[in-house]
Amino acid sequence: MLEAGEMPPWKVEGYLIEVHGLAPPEQFGLAAEARRQWIAKRTGIEFRHIAIPETPYKVRYVCEHDRTTFELDAADTDKRCTLCRGALKPADSSAERYAPLVNNYVGGTEDYYSFAGSIRLTGDCDGEFQILLQYGTGLGPIGVCRGCHMINRFGGARVKVGQRASASRCVGLIFGKEEERERALKVIGGAMGSLEDRLRKILGKWDGQPATVEFFRADDPHSFFLFVEFTADFVNYRGHGAISQAVGAVKELVDAELRKHSIEVEVSAIAQGYDGDLKPSPRNKRGRYAAAEVHVPLASFGKYFECSAERLLSFVRLDASGVEKMGWFHHTGMGGEIIAGMYKATKVNPHSPLVSSLERIYAGVEGDELVYGVELPNVEAGTLSCSEGLIPPPGREALRIMGIDTAREFAACLAAQVLAGEFNLSLEIARERLYRPRQD
Repeated sequence: MLEAGEMPPWKVEGYLIEVHGLAPPEQFGLAAEARRQWIAKRTGIEFRHIAIPETPYKVRYVCEHDRTTFELDAADTDKRCTLCRGALKPADSSAERYAPLVNNYVGGTEDYYSFAGSIRLTGDCDGEFQILLQYGTGLGPIGVCRGCHMINRFGGARVKVGQRASASRCVGLIFGKEEERERALKVIGGAMGSLEDRLRKILGKWDGQPATVEFFRADDPHSFFLFVEFTADFVNYRGHGAISQAVGAVKELVDAELRKHSIEVEVSAIAQGYDGDLKPSPRNKRGRYAAAEVHVPLASFGKYFECSAERLLSFVRLDASGVEKMGWFHHTGMGGEIIAGMYKATKVNPHSPLVSSLERIYAGVEGDELVYGVELPNVEAGTLSCSEGLIPPPGREALRIMGIDTAREFAACLAAQVLAGEFNLSLEIARERLYRPRQD
């Protein structure tokens, strides 16, 4: 039924109970295995490292002392309340007692993987990608699934993605006199050939190459600052560790040149406040640009989405205005959760995806089509393990199953699935299907 498109992947558990009479929690393992075999047939890749445990579900408990509710992985052996350390008792009825570890669960013993649909890409990256996320227990994977289905109906996501990713590091210098700063600037500029040679030699180990060098001045009442920012381009490595090593070596050469010319420097340091590194600002210089759009004929919009194009456009304008009122320069919706979920699933970045989660949503009319799109200005990812951190076996397996070989494909796929989640969410809000009180 999954292969024939007769059932969405999130309804397998309910089907096993209603049609085949399984009693909870028997359905969870079979449903996960069905999704895994379906994905393996689609991709030709078997799940190996992303394993299914013997008890692939969670159990609801209640503290006998204060009636606090807990949801625990069935494999968890600690059955004590976190607050009072008293004994936990399973929920009374079996219907309330068991639940899936996450929606669309397909494996993982501590980090739980969800299947979140497949997305067709055209433009700067072409192909179909399967989506695995570690999103959490919410409905996010289902929302991405639904968004992918809608976008594929209209030819897939049209993507734009940068050829290379940037990483930068900055040497910061403090001088007591403005004349000393100006002398230093000339000396550093004159030594730039040897500085770039040093950069090139170190960056070459990671297929990186020097890109730009920029000089900036700043002052305070007592000191004169000089920033020298070095930016490098990378293809499939994150590049953060490589640029750090390279500019650290360059700083030693800069210090030696200034000493040779008897220039007095109060402080010479890596200036992390102005190095384009993990700063949520428009001038961030870490990562790769990616964008994705869906084009929907205006004549078909209301028929397919039970919502007028004008209403969706009005909602996007309203949301963007709210972001501006808050003083933020990018719009963020589901993207921060989807992006974090993909980084957790693939494990290509050992650090927080703060910069990569910056996002702008836009919508408008082009000719006879509504265009809805997302931009991710700083997608940071390296699909090759290196000294910056390993990509462990489950992460590499997730990349293979998803169909991602290069960091460029990673960025394009990420933009497309953010598009899917945001498009579905915007439609649901515009149709007033979300944030409504439950009718008990």
